[in-house]
Amino acid sequence: MSDWSAVASLEANVIAVARELRMLTKEGALADDPPEMTDEYFDDVRVRVRAFLILCSSELEEFVETQCLEYLAGWAQDNNSMMQHHCLHALTIHFRRNIGNLLEGQGYFVDFYASPTQVRKMKPSHGRGKQSEAADAPILNKKTLIGRVSNWYRDEVVGASHGISDMDLCRLLEPLGFSKSLVREECASLVAALRSLAAGRGEAAHRSTTAGRYPFHSLPSPIYQQMSVGDAWARWDAVKESLPELRDLMDRSFMVTE
Repeated sequence: MSDWSAVASLEANVIAVARELRMLTKEGALADDPPEMTDEYFDDVRVRVRAFLILCSSELEEFVETQCLEYLAGWAQDNNSMMQHHCLHALTIHFRRNIGNLLEGQGYFVDFYASPTQVRKMKPSHGRGKQSEAADAPILNKKTLIGRVSNWYRDEVVGASHGISDMDLCRLLEPLGFSKSLVREECASLVAALRSLAAGRGEAAHRSTTAGRYPFHSLPSPIYQQMSVGDAWARWDAVKESLPELRDLMDRSFMVTE
């Protein structure tokens, strides 16, 4: 089961960022938006708002990725063999092509129930039906396969994740056995909050800070040029308040008994 006490650390990091950007006072109160939102106000806060959206998204992305890795480690290390089978089932389906290439290209044996002693005694295959007299066999028993798929998940899923939208969340969770429909149903508030934060973060990360007024007057202004301090903070706060949905989804799977 993941250590969700890390939420407090995530919140502390985001608060520290907000203070540095003068979005929060030293006492931790949110800087009030003015009664009238003028162009001068948006020009004044634009850089701070952009920086906050990018940095708080980075903190959140690392937090979610860490929870997924800890979830996987919890499954892999659990003494309950049924839990390990659930872990293997989901990940081997996702990485079936990797496993196929491993078996075909490198002559691996598969024996989920081989002991470490038996693994050391087996010999590697060199072509179909042949065995070598030399080195120990590259073998996949349950323990070594869990290690393989866990490394693939870390490198190919988490390592390739560079965002924190609802789609990024689904891509992290699907190899662990959570379908898109389940995530969107059980984490509906979180999915909506992530979509909102990702929209702001995307505009902030891919628009020029020094551009000034939006040049294309016939089109709506980019979101960051219309976003106040309060707007940006509300997007982060909505994600923080809905994180328990993700915790409940992931923790519930550890109670599966059949």
